[in-house]
Parts: sequence; C-alpha cells; structure tokens
Amino acid sequence: MTHHVILGAGPAGVIAAETIRQQAPKDTITLVGDEAEPPYSRMAIPYLLMGNIDERGTYLRKKPSHFADLRINQLHVQATSVDVATKSIALDDGQRLSYDRLLIATGSHPARPPIPGMDCAGVHPCWTLADARKIMALARPGARVLQMGAGFIGCIIMEALMRRGVQLSVVEMGDRMVPRMMGPMAGGMIRDWCESQGVQVFTGTRVESIHPGEPLSVRLSSGPTV
Repeated sequence: MTHHVILGAGPAGVIAAETIRQQAPKDTITLVGDEAEPPYSRMAIPYLLMGNIDERGTYLRKKPSHFADLRINQLHVQATSVDVATKSIALDDGQRLSYDRLLIATGSHPARPPIPGMDCAGVHPCWTLADARKIMALARPGARVLQMGAGFIGCIIMEALMRRGVQLSVVEMGDRMVPRMMGPMAGGMIRDWCESQGVQVFTGTRVESIHPGEPLSVRLSSGPTV
C-alpha cells in the first residue's frame, strides 16, 4: 500500500488528494497544511471581509467529515525539510513523516517589498484567515487605512474595506488602477468611481517608507506623507 503525502492544503492539494483517492482506493493519503483551519479558499477572504460569508463560507469542502469520509489524514503542521534519500519529512512539531510519493503543492506567499518599516506594528498582509481576523478587528468605521496595490485582487479587497466604512487611501505603482488588466480608459473609470466613493487614489506612486506610531505615517514617492 502506497503512502501519498501532499504538502499544502490549498485547492491544488485538496483536489490532488481527492483524485488520488478515486484512483487508489486502498492507499494512504496524508494532507499537510500549516494552518489550524480546514482547507479554505484565499480568494474568498475579501467576501469574508465584506460580511457576505462567515469563515465556514471560505472552506473548500463544507461537510465537516469530508476528509475523514475519504480517509484522507490531515496534519496541521509545517514541513521544515524533506530528505529525498530516506523519503521522510521533518515537521515543526519534532516528528518525521515517511512517504512513498510526495506532492509539493505549497503555492505562493505574499510579496514583501523591501520598504523600510514593513515590519512595523499595524502593517498587515491579507493572505490568511488569521490575517483577515486582524484586519476585521482594526477596520472599523472611520479607521484610516492605506492599501498598497490596486490590481484585480487589490480592488476586491478595496471594495471590502470601503464597505466597512474606513477612510481609505490606495497606492498603485502602475499608471492606472488594475494596470495588468485594464487600459487607460477603463483604469481611469475605476479611479473616478473610487474617488466618487471617497477613496484617495495615488497612481504612478510607490510607498517609500513606513514610520511607526499611532497612527503610522507613510511617505510616498510623489512627495506627500499620509
């Protein structure tokens, strides 16, 4: 009996585990993810921020017993190293996990631009459910928020923050909003709509530095500090 180990409990890892189970009903399958929650969709996080869904609405599979029913073992730990010679994985809880076949489906991680002050308290990525909880706790009506990035996903997050009633500023390095998908006219229309909703928009602008304090202050390449 073959032991399949999948590192990464996102959509790719989950579908791989389910597909292996269909093709190999008797094999052992272990799905390793480093978050405490059941496998969920990061793409659903903006809708959680909007209040359209609760955390369960982000879960990839809604039935609590889904993975147990398929005899897919779940480990909520982080893999720290893989030894291909011994076919074993070191886990951050001190254990080792042996495998016959290994699939690495760990996905990507948020880009952290080399900006002074990125590690200041009050600077948050929007990547995990834990991140979303922190953002929801802070994004109260009237709170001042600066968002870096106005691409496709950034604009969905921006809409979620607008619905939460924050005072929002958005900084985009491109010369327009959603620069990889929209031309100048469409990007300009999105900007006009955002500004009509009270959002302060900076395009063709970079964040130069972030300075600690309450509130944080952010220096922009175009000159102002917000």
